[in-house]
Amino acid sequence: MDGYFTPSFLARCAALAMILEVSGTPKPGNVDRDHDYAGTRYEDFLASAVGVYPVLEKACREGGIGSLILEASGESVRWQGGGNTHFGAYILLFPLIKAAALGPLGRLRENVIDIVKETTVEDAVDFYRAFSTVDVRMKRPQDLGEAERALDVSSESAIDELRKRGITLYGVMQVSSKNDMIAREWVDGFRRSFKAADKIFTKRRAGTMNDAIVLSYLELLAEEPDTFIVKKYDMDKALYVQGLAIDVLERRMTLRELSHRLYIEKINPGSTADLIIAGLFIALLNGMKV
Repeated sequence: MDGYFTPSFLARCAALAMILEVSGTPKPGNVDRDHDYAGTRYEDFLASAVGVYPVLEKACREGGIGSLILEASGESVRWQGGGNTHFGAYILLFPLIKAAALGPLGRLRENVIDIVKETTVEDAVDFYRAFSTVDVRMKRPQDLGEAERALDVSSESAIDELRKRGITLYGVMQVSSKNDMIAREWVDGFRRSFKAADKIFTKRRAGTMNDAIVLSYLELLAEEPDTFIVKKYDMDKALYVQGLAIDVLERRMTLRELSHRLYIEKINPGSTADLIIAGLFIALLNGMKV
């Protein structure tokens, strides 16, 4: 497939990517068909993925990335009570949707690189507002410099600071990329998203959709510390989880054992799950069938 896609097709691919990701089981540490968290259930993710469909389709035609993230966040919490289900995924999906709408598929990566660089200050403002919509709470890094502290989403003056300094959403991601693997995708040309797509597509040819998702997730987790864990706990905890994922791949631990341990310890590698969603979206565009 190397033609131009309809808004309906792109929105369905994005919604399906979110549904497939949460359905991959067992996906150690994250919500799946067999595991819920106290405040967030499997059904919350399904409701969120379906509820934001109109915003996904709208993204093909209009709207800045920041306003789309804000609108999608609002739609998500209208449909479910589990809070933040897909916030990180929106940061990846909306640029990819816009890039795919430009077509052709062979230029997807070039298009998405251009699109994120064209974001505005108002995109950044809407992005900051979206944090409070879904109540995203993160442990504040201790090594932030003065400039970074002024832009921290927990700062009451952050939005004024964005406007004062003329910082676009791409600029926000540049600042955040040191500590956030989702933001890093924007400045690295969505490198790991496309890598995840290749993994998933290849594994799906040889096995089931579920195995392709779970094994790709495990490999990504083993390759790089998950920054959602870093923000919630610290780097040592993220390295600990990375080591456990390596143990599973090298057959020193079973996948079920890792899954049980992370749920008991309440460690969820959320950023890795978001990369899987982006990878699934790209793989679906490339013609992968469920």
